[in-house]
Amino acid sequence: MLTRSVSTRNALVVDDGPVERLAGKSMLEKLGFDVTPAASGEEALDRLAESNYDLILCDISMPGMGGLELLDATRTHQPPQLFIMSTTHNDADHVVASLRRGAYGYLTKPLSFESLRKTVNEALAKYADEQSLAIQAEQVARQDALTELINRDEFSRQLTNRISSASAAHDSGAMLLVKIPGLSHINQSYGRINGDKILQFAAATLKELVRQTDLLARFSGDVFAIYLDGVAHDLVEQRSAAITERLESVKTVLDGDAINLTVIIGGACVHPSMEVGDLLNRADFALHLARERSRNRIKIYSEADEIHKAELSAQLNTLALVHAALNDANRIVMYYQPIINLAEGNVSHYEALLRLTDEDGKLCNTGELVKTCEVFGLIGRLDQAVVKACFDDVQNLPDGVGVAINLSGKSIGDLHLLSFIESQITRMGIDPSRLIFELTETAAFFNLDEVRYFVSRIKNLGCRFALDDFGVGFSSFYYIKELEFDYLKLDGSFIANLPRNRNDQVFVRAMVEISRVFDLHVIAEWVEDIETAELLREYGVAYGQGYHFGKPAPLPKSA
Repeated sequence: MLTRSVSTRNALVVDDGPVERLAGKSMLEKLGFDVTPAASGEEALDRLAESNYDLILCDISMPGMGGLELLDATRTHQPPQLFIMSTTHNDADHVVASLRRGAYGYLTKPLSFESLRKTVNEALAKYADEQSLAIQAEQVARQDALTELINRDEFSRQLTNRISSASAAHDSGAMLLVKIPGLSHINQSYGRINGDKILQFAAATLKELVRQTDLLARFSGDVFAIYLDGVAHDLVEQRSAAITERLESVKTVLDGDAINLTVIIGGACVHPSMEVGDLLNRADFALHLARERSRNRIKIYSEADEIHKAELSAQLNTLALVHAALNDANRIVMYYQPIINLAEGNVSHYEALLRLTDEDGKLCNTGELVKTCEVFGLIGRLDQAVVKACFDDVQNLPDGVGVAINLSGKSIGDLHLLSFIESQITRMGIDPSRLIFELTETAAFFNLDEVRYFVSRIKNLGCRFALDDFGVGFSSFYYIKELEFDYLKLDGSFIANLPRNRNDQVFVRAMVEISRVFDLHVIAEWVEDIETAELLREYGVAYGQGYHFGKPAPLPKSA
């Protein structure tokens, strides 16, 4: 923001009357102002286009452009003009009109020196206070209050100036996004005050690591932005590693616990004619790749990374579908595939399979729906929506026929989902023995304690549990020993070629024997033909699921 010079005080006196103009000029000169006269509003406007003035003493009623019109014409001037209005009319309408247009004072003619002196001093003091507040507000608007670093908007503004003024042939400079991924855990475990201390510590450490020519900002909640000015492109990853090593090497103490930070960095190098928006997008995409793929948690964008954008674009499209479905339950459609009692030939229960529709009601290709929702933190809400839809449908199934509902491993341990399931079973009066929750072996592997608690709570209601994809992991037998499952669902890879693969036959028969020891029922997936179904029945497998018995479909009309 421009500020007025403190070494000289310039005033402009605007009045069409020569006597009044001379009187105002003389009084202001006595107060120490260097005064320029103007005989009309038009002449004053020309003077204001050429110079800044510390004070403008202006008559309201003049031929042509009057004082109020001059006020309106200069309203957008920066810094604002300090107007004191004068007139021979001592009426409230003129006073209100002047002050509403931004005047700092009002005088009646003929002017008296004492009234002028008092009004000028008051106006100058008020103007100075307002400008001081404006400067402070502008500083606040550009600075993050917690870390005292510049904020995202100011970083982008300064970065734009840096890049636009750089040489067209430059091959140096880079932007880094530095993320502290454990901040949410610290906020939850130690409180937000301690979380703020971590951010302040990280900011102080980064200040020590950057040079005066670099830019450093708090970019978002747990992300800092750095512009490395003039750093050669082949040294950017080395500088990033030094930042990571420094931040991760220092312990901070919270409530008596020593905490080490974890850092993820995504960066992008500046290239000729690059727009700031492109640089930010590349750094942000690199941060995404660092979080998802990079072993050392540092990723500097390269043209080869473009191949991953198609995958990210597909994920974002899926994410948009999920957001729309969560806001419109009609776009969540449950398909059901029958699971057959092989000994009796009837439907034991159905497995519920999620489908999403577009705004026209057409089924969408959701790709890796669960993985995408897990990455972007929506899986808890999606699992709850699926549970609600299945609870609504189970009451329309024939008596004794149940439904198997898949839950993501990320949802196990979600106490909100747990409470929702318990409350909905009670509220809707559902027979809990008709509900089976399926957990994949992978989910159990990463969340064993949480799975044990979740299974115990829900089984106490009378629900049952199945361990899905059994046999593809390394800890299968450990899980059936440690967790209270009711069903084992053999992974389809052991079933698809069962009549022709002796190894698969041996495995399936062994699983049947083991299941009897643990009082578990075996379900075989991917049953595609009668030959496989007969073989499974012969081995003692209790249930079968696959296209041979029925494809996934909306709830049967007859159900």
